[in-house]
Amino acid sequence: MTDPEKLGGFKVLKEAVRLSPDPFEPDRRLPVTVFRVLAEHEINLPYVTCVLEAPGRWRVDMVVDFKDKQAAHRLLSKTLHKSPDQQPAAAILSIFPHRKKPAIAGALFEAFGREDIHPEGIAHSPSAISAIVAEQELLQAGSALFGQFSFGAYRTPADWKLAQKGKEKRYKEVVASYQEKHPKVYGLEYQDRQELLHITLKPSYMKALGAAFEGISRNGLDLTFLVASHSRTRAGSIDLCLPLTKRGSNRKIIAHAINPSQIETDGPVGTFSMNGPHFGDRYGIVRDLLNALETAGVDLMGLSCTIASVTGVVPSSQLSRTIKAIRNCFDVPSILKTDREYG
Repeated sequence: MTDPEKLGGFKVLKEAVRLSPDPFEPDRRLPVTVFRVLAEHEINLPYVTCVLEAPGRWRVDMVVDFKDKQAAHRLLSKTLHKSPDQQPAAAILSIFPHRKKPAIAGALFEAFGREDIHPEGIAHSPSAISAIVAEQELLQAGSALFGQFSFGAYRTPADWKLAQKGKEKRYKEVVASYQEKHPKVYGLEYQDRQELLHITLKPSYMKALGAAFEGISRNGLDLTFLVASHSRTRAGSIDLCLPLTKRGSNRKIIAHAINPSQIETDGPVGTFSMNGPHFGDRYGIVRDLLNALETAGVDLMGLSCTIASVTGVVPSSQLSRTIKAIRNCFDVPSILKTDREYG
C-alpha cells in the first residue's frame, strides 16, 4: 500500500451557500456582469470558479456566507433573469499545502470516490485544494481524508473534530476590508506551454479520476489549474491544465482511466496565479481582475479563487498582455516564470 500523502492540515468553512448562475443564452460577458453587481453590494465570495465551456457559454460557481444568501440570490436572479441553482447547506473543505502535485488531487478523488461523496465543486490554488460538500457529509468527508493523507496536527478524525470547536468564528473574522486603489499581491507566478483539458464528469468517475491523476503524477507533471463542478441540473465537468510535453497532448494519460470521447483539449495556453493579504475578502478582487482583463482584450478561459489565491487560464498568445493588465490593476512586487522542460 502506498504511504499516505503528508499534508500540513485542513480547514472548514460552514454555514455557506453555493450558487451557480446559468443564463438563458450564451453571454461572453457573464463573469464580468455577475461579479460587478456582487462587488457593488459588498458580498464576499470565499470560493469562485469560472470556466468557458463553449463560445460565450460559461460555467460559474460561487459560495457566499449564509447571511448573504438572499441578497446574492436576488441580485443574480435580477441580473440574469433566471434564478441560480443553489445548494443551501454547504461547507468548504480545504486541504494544504498542495504544491501543484497531481498525486494530492488524485488521492482526494479516490477518498471521495471510496466513500461515495460527490462534491458540488472542487478547485485548487498553488497552496490548497478546496471542495464544496453538503454540510451533512462534512464529517464523512473529513474522515475519508485520513485514509489517503496524514496530518501532523491530527492523527485521527476525532482529533480533527475536536480541533474544529471554536474555530468557525475565527475563520470568518479573517475576512479583511480594504480600500486600496491597487490591492496588494505577494507575487505573480505564471507558466506557458500548458494544455487545457475539459472532461465530462459523472459521479461514478471519482475513483477513475484518482487513477488518472496517479498517471499524471508518474509522468512528473505539475498541475497548474483544476476546477470541477457538478450540480443537479447540469452534467458535471472537470477542467485541468498540464504542461505540454515533447510527446504531445496529455489526453492519453487521462484516457487510460476515462473514455476518450469525454475529453476535449485546447492549447497552448498560459496559466497565472497570485495571492494577497486581502484576497480572503473576495468582493471586488474578482471584479477588478475581470475588468482589467476585459479592458486589455484578454480572452479568459478559466478562473478559480480559493483560500487567498487566484488562478487563471488564458491563450498563450495573450499571456504577456495578461501580466501587464494584472500589474495595472494590482500592486505586484515580483513576477516569476516557472516553466520547465518536460520530456
